[in-house]
Amino acid sequence: MSSDTARGKPVKSYDALDVAVALLKRREGIDKTLKLVRYASIFAASEAKDAFGADSPFVASATALEKSIGNARRALRLGKFLGNVQDLRDELRDAQSRGVSVLKRWTSAAAACALLEGAYYFLEQGVWLSKAGVAMREKTTLDRLVRWSARAEVMSYVFSVSLSLDEARACAVARRRHERALSMELSRDAHDVDSDAADTLRRSIARERIEWRRAVLAIVQDATDAVLSFEDALDVPGVELSHERFVNVLGLLAAALDFHGKLASAIESLDDE
Repeated sequence: MSSDTARGKPVKSYDALDVAVALLKRREGIDKTLKLVRYASIFAASEAKDAFGADSPFVASATALEKSIGNARRALRLGKFLGNVQDLRDELRDAQSRGVSVLKRWTSAAAACALLEGAYYFLEQGVWLSKAGVAMREKTTLDRLVRWSARAEVMSYVFSVSLSLDEARACAVARRRHERALSMELSRDAHDVDSDAADTLRRSIARERIEWRRAVLAIVQDATDAVLSFEDALDVPGVELSHERFVNVLGLLAAALDFHGKLASAIESLDDE
């Protein structure tokens, strides 16, 4: 909840229902909510196997739910790769306007991330169609789609982490610069201090701390998702994450971070209205 009484603006008022509507009216919000429910179901089913046995009704229900959500998320991503194509186009145009060479435009981290993430979402549509029995029904074809989809996903995380590291460093540098400026401002004689300038610097510092924290959380999330996808991407017999509980906790952590990011965006959208 936010307010800006210092500027005479009315206090923003919204409740949990408003936040839920803002979150779920977006495709990304629905996708990340389903992701959280899916990994929670996987974790619950795995833990219930030890407590009640693999044949218990709860395990069967939780397993059916997570499989259904997995297919639903793939269907929900229909055409999502076009957003990555758009990001790639905009990045190349922006680089061209800045006089960047053709080679550097295409090999930049932002361009590579958009290209690989788009390839991942495009291949995931093939996985969905194959599992639905619509096309490419052969198991060998499905296995290849899953493998190359995971490879594109893992590689996209490499460049995404690189971008987030750059963002975190930029935020840290900007924060330190504004902290020095604020210190100099406050070190003046009391009657010379510009309170408006000091308040502006404080807001900038607070905003940069939030952006830095988001970048760090994005790095943790991407690294976690990359670990989860590594086994499918490598597809080498004997190379796997064998500790089931560890894998499930990682999946739940990645889903929670993803959901947290989209929830924060939904709340910000309400603040901006």
